[in-house]
Amino acid sequence: TGDEVSSRPEDWKLRELDWSAGTFSPVEAQPGDLCEIIFTSGATAEPKGVTITHANILANVIPVEQEILKYRKWSIPFAPIRFLNLLPLSHLFGQSMATFIPPVLPGEVIFMTGFNPAEIARQVKSRRISVLVCVPKILDVLREFISGVHPEAEASAPAGNWMRRWWHYRRIHDLFGWKFWCFIAGAAPLSVDLEEFWSKLGFLVVQGYGLTETAPIVTLNHPFHASKGSVGKPIAGVDVKIAADGEILVRGANVTSGYFGAAGTDAAFADGWFHTGDIGAMNPDGTLAIRGRKKEMIVTPEGLNVFPEDVERVLNAAPGVKESAVVGLENEGREQVHAVAVLEPGANTGEIVSAANRQLESHQQIRGLLAWPEPALPRTEGTGKLKRVAIAQWLRGAGALPSSNATADADLLAGYSDDTPLAQIGLSSLDRVELMVRAEKGTAAQISEASFTQAQTVGELRRLSRDARAAPAETIRFPRWNRSVLARALRRAALPLVLLPLLRIFVRLRVGGREHLRDLEGPLLFAANHQSVFDVPTILAALPPRFRYRLATAAGMDWFRAHFHPEGRTWFDRFGNALQYYLVTLFFGVFPLPQHEGGAREALRYAGDLASDGWSVLLFPEGVRTSQGEIAPFRPGVGMMASRLGLKIVPVRIEGLDRVLHTSWHFPRPGRVRVTFGSVLTIEGDSYAAIAQAAENAVRALS
Repeated sequence: TGDEVSSRPEDWKLRELDWSAGTFSPVEAQPGDLCEIIFTSGATAEPKGVTITHANILANVIPVEQEILKYRKWSIPFAPIRFLNLLPLSHLFGQSMATFIPPVLPGEVIFMTGFNPAEIARQVKSRRISVLVCVPKILDVLREFISGVHPEAEASAPAGNWMRRWWHYRRIHDLFGWKFWCFIAGAAPLSVDLEEFWSKLGFLVVQGYGLTETAPIVTLNHPFHASKGSVGKPIAGVDVKIAADGEILVRGANVTSGYFGAAGTDAAFADGWFHTGDIGAMNPDGTLAIRGRKKEMIVTPEGLNVFPEDVERVLNAAPGVKESAVVGLENEGREQVHAVAVLEPGANTGEIVSAANRQLESHQQIRGLLAWPEPALPRTEGTGKLKRVAIAQWLRGAGALPSSNATADADLLAGYSDDTPLAQIGLSSLDRVELMVRAEKGTAAQISEASFTQAQTVGELRRLSRDARAAPAETIRFPRWNRSVLARALRRAALPLVLLPLLRIFVRLRVGGREHLRDLEGPLLFAANHQSVFDVPTILAALPPRFRYRLATAAGMDWFRAHFHPEGRTWFDRFGNALQYYLVTLFFGVFPLPQHEGGAREALRYAGDLASDGWSVLLFPEGVRTSQGEIAPFRPGVGMMASRLGLKIVPVRIEGLDRVLHTSWHFPRPGRVRVTFGSVLTIEGDSYAAIAQAAENAVRALS
């Protein structure tokens, strides 16, 4: 790697790489070799690239590994330790908690997109997550969500030991699942109030302190000896001292040797110490407490950096603005972007903010803009630098933080008309999620996070909330118990010893096309025509064992209506339908497929969970059983499932089962049946109807 980059590096898309053996050759690397360059600001005109070597990363990993090894034997009953990582991999802390630390345990890492707190809680429970890695803002959003679902969370904890408190908050622990126990928060300051809230509920909150330049860990709270209100002690091999002006200085093998191109390196590494620009103090117990920042950079609650000059550049280009200054103001423990500007006569601050926010990244969004009352902004003599401290003091005195702030108001939309652009409110991506949660509070509404992100005005948000109330989603508990060790053992015994031999009394089965399955591995999507209630066991009998025992079948919700919606049903109907549901779920891996849009989305997520665990899915895209052996048109749902989950389709043709157990019969008759498997279909494009048509054509061709 030279000092200059002659051309744009080639993009490698993971999904397009060939991961077969022998594709990649091992590369010999020395500790001092450059590993990566991380840019501390993605928006500034002159970003600084931090050069990170293998030795820098190892200086962080090895001390953590040595501490983990002391306790690893106690984690065996809870293995694997699963992490849900909500941090971007472009962030060095996100990399550490995704690729460097978990393998030491060993652990597994789950990633998800979006910050919907209901979806985070669902993933934590369904994926059996132990540790959630996030920025403090996520803890704040989750607190808002938890308090709405279980109001007892805001009440004082009962007196007594931790077991009594755990029992008092058992509904909250059940919401996250009994395996979840820890939050790891970093990249931004964590308020004491937020830490105490989650600790009160019985969850461990671990925080530390670090920077990109320190690869990234400087101090870390020990999970079993956490010191509340601090960011922990320096890790082994790292020295920390406090300068005369309170700035935190760091020295160690984890500290970068400098910046790409060397610009700014000398000033940051004076006297052999890295000058962090943060103000702190050492507690008597050796832990570090962060007091604030010396530098002007604003750190948002999401842990993202905002350089005032970047925002000022956009503001100064707006019509009606002569000059501007941007500062960070704390509001309820959160630092937000605020600005002042010297304006031309007649300029409208609301229009200026809306126009600027449309050009800024979500974390750079301006929360408020006030007109400066004088002809020029205050600057220092000689150097002409903005007096940001004086500007921030003036903003506070001028009421820049009203009590009816968009994220603090009890009714988040109060005071805004329907045509108010959301950009004018100045919300970051996580602020938008928080706004969505509060809009749902006290109702059964659940707004799609994607739909909310696309909303442009307050009126659109209100309409989304009303629509969600008018169309409640299906309430379904999708079966996960049938993938347990005990359930799989029962299925492996019952199918070959009891159920399939009973089937063969009536079904004289012939199988074709098995050669098409010979080199395939799951997960796959088997798409079959639908003739009889015997379809599922017949296909299971035709499949090779490696697919037979890891196959889940989607069945129409109407089959189990009396079980999921027992209102107005007799006891006999409820009992019989529930028994039928649990038996077919246990022995044939059946799961309900709702027709309502909200329930269908949940079913798609469930199918995604199956696929991620290596399970294939059997789907009958016609949606109905035919009466004369004909094939009805395939519905687009098969295309959606294949496309969204990235599954290859295996066409399956059933012939003759309508003459063994017709839809109008109550008892089967012996007969000949043929099941034929076709060549696998690789999905191309995202037209669900076109994919469904291709699957239908493939099944018809198997006659």
